[in-house]
Amino acid sequence: EAAAAAAAGLSAAPILAVGQRLHHLKIFFSNKFVYAQVLRTTDGHIVAAASTQEAAHRETLLNKKDKGAAAFVGQLIAERAKAADVPAVHYIKPRGKRFHGKLAMLINTMRDAGLPMNHHTLAAAHHR
Repeated sequence: EAAAAAAAGLSAAPILAVGQRLHHLKIFFSNKFVYAQVLRTTDGHIVAAASTQEAAHRETLLNKKDKGAAAFVGQLIAERAKAADVPAVHYIKPRGKRFHGKLAMLINTMRDAGLPMNHHTLAAAHHR
């Protein structure tokens, strides 16, 4: 089918389902650093990435794990995502995880940097 689509001049890229977002934000806070990635949903490609562990920014940050570091990573990932022509980013907040502190700082900084953000809470599975 992919060969037939290529012969017809159509792309073989997977089609997104209704309600599915193209770019997702993945965030990880370790005990020492802050990491963020923007992934393309269709193929899992990392479009943009930033962390406080990058050698170019290690010397400029006094603390690499606090809210200031999260804001720095948010600004950096927003700039890199806009440079990669990402129109908007979606973040799925796990149920039970509060939207405050470093997480809120990182996402709000991305939004303030001009990158449209969508987020919602992942619903828990129904147990019977």
